[in-house]
Amino acid sequence: MNSATIEQKPPVKEALVFRHIRKFFPNYSPDVMFDVGANIGQSCLSYAQSFPEASIYAFEPVPATFDLLRTAVADTPSIRPWNLGLSNKTGTAAMELSRASVGSKIVAGDAAKNPAAVQVQTMRGVEFCREQGIERIGFLKIDTEGHDLNVLRGFVGMFDAIQFIQVEAAMCRYNPKHVLFRDFDEFLSAHGFHLFYLYEQTFEFQKGGRAALRRADPVFINSTMVNLEGLK
Repeated sequence: MNSATIEQKPPVKEALVFRHIRKFFPNYSPDVMFDVGANIGQSCLSYAQSFPEASIYAFEPVPATFDLLRTAVADTPSIRPWNLGLSNKTGTAAMELSRASVGSKIVAGDAAKNPAAVQVQTMRGVEFCREQGIERIGFLKIDTEGHDLNVLRGFVGMFDAIQFIQVEAAMCRYNPKHVLFRDFDEFLSAHGFHLFYLYEQTFEFQKGGRAALRRADPVFINSTMVNLEGLK
């Protein structure tokens, strides 16, 4: 067969965060990566191209969306899809569904009493890692529509073994959808992390517009990887 006739997928451009990490850490090669709130695989598929040797755990709790995720990653054996939501509690939770494939979120209350919600399985990240024999996470990405801080609380006890953490944060008080950046910064600073950089910065221009930064994806780095000697 003529090689020109073989359909090849175009390469995915490496995310800016990984280009930055490689600049400062040329030997960075994560063994394990977590995509929490994987949706249909947009992030984890790019991770697999950037780090083909990494084992990538992709978590999507909504059953219908998980089916799409599983199909999307079927040809990428390094990605392991899990129909599970990571949280600060192990058990079940009500997931309120969005009309779009993105935007579904864990809410308080009983799923049976909410016509817009389904019941999903949840687990603390530290328990999942213990069950799967995972001792180290090179990159932990969380995008759970306002539940990100609870996901982080589920990892208490193993932050020493996580190198980078990415979350989605509200950058101003006009954004009630996401956790405020200052809350992430306070929590992660107490667990030995520093801010690495802010990605995907989005301005607030709703209802006529406000000159404010609405949201961003902060990435935090473990303090063990940062040399602060000589700094004041």
